[in-house]
Amino acid sequence: MSDEEKDSFVDTELGPEPEPEIKDKQNLKININNDNNNDDNKEETPNKELDSILIKELKQNISRNSLEIADLKNNKHIDSNISEDSNPITPRSDFKPPEYVFANIFNEPLDDTGEWTDLKRYRFLKCLWKLKYNRVVSSFYLNNLTNSEHKWSWMIIMISTLTSGLTVANNVGEDNAPIQNYNTYVNIFLTVSSMSTSLIAAWIKKQMFIEKINEIHKYLYELNALCEDLEIQLSLLNTDRLTYKEFKEKYIPQLTQYLTTNPIIPPEEWKACIREITMDYPEILNIDDSEDNKMWPWYGDLIIDPKSEDENKPHVRYPTSFYRKLKKSKKDKLRSSCCGGGKVKNVYNNNN
Repeated sequence: MSDEEKDSFVDTELGPEPEPEIKDKQNLKININNDNNNDDNKEETPNKELDSILIKELKQNISRNSLEIADLKNNKHIDSNISEDSNPITPRSDFKPPEYVFANIFNEPLDDTGEWTDLKRYRFLKCLWKLKYNRVVSSFYLNNLTNSEHKWSWMIIMISTLTSGLTVANNVGEDNAPIQNYNTYVNIFLTVSSMSTSLIAAWIKKQMFIEKINEIHKYLYELNALCEDLEIQLSLLNTDRLTYKEFKEKYIPQLTQYLTTNPIIPPEEWKACIREITMDYPEILNIDDSEDNKMWPWYGDLIIDPKSEDENKPHVRYPTSFYRKLKKSKKDKLRSSCCGGGKVKNVYNNNN
């Protein structure tokens, strides 16, 4: 065997030599990756610069806004201090809520016996107070309506009488006239008086004085009978008056009827009546100094006397803010506003 054949045989046994291109390929991949990383770094560099700029601007905006917010808070604090100094609030620290005698219907145990108790009597007594209030206010309103109707009616009578006299004077001839244009003046007076009479009569009819007077008079007649009947029943002993069941069946429908059908009074007329009662007729509000007969709402609910130092404190009813506000005259209001008069304390609430 020749040397060339031996070499070829050896080559066939050893097989092909490993390709040196693999290393080159790896080197190429590494180089490519390095180039890509370099490109990414080049792209990330301007992005980082933009991010740093944005962050810097945000910090500046936040610091600017925080300064503005701090200024607003300081201004608000200054304004609040000024308002507090200009209008100081002086709450009544000494106010003590009243202790009501019958504050809750659950103060006594539920009973099915149907017997009278102090609480049951007191509940009907409060309804009687409201009936008396309606009676007094409606009476004054009726009196004002009657006076107005009398005034306008008498005015019609006076004008009609004057018209009749002028009609007789109109029969005087021109030759016997005391002044020039006598008949013309008389005719003018007759026309004006006739027109005035017609207008006043129409106004009286429009105001419905007669209908209102008749309606309120009938309401007061029946209401007065109910009030007196209830007052007699509640003044009796528990053993002498009607049983609780009979009392409810008889009087609750009547109470509902007269408390819901009271005359409708205009606000101005109502206030005029209330002020007239308070200022000119205070004796109506407290006739005999008994707690049961004090007029509601000028006097409040029944409470345990906070001014008494006795162990067995009495049950009393004090004047309310309703009474005190209406009791002030224009002179008192002007004096309190100019001289800085303080408000009178009220045992029922903390507002006065």
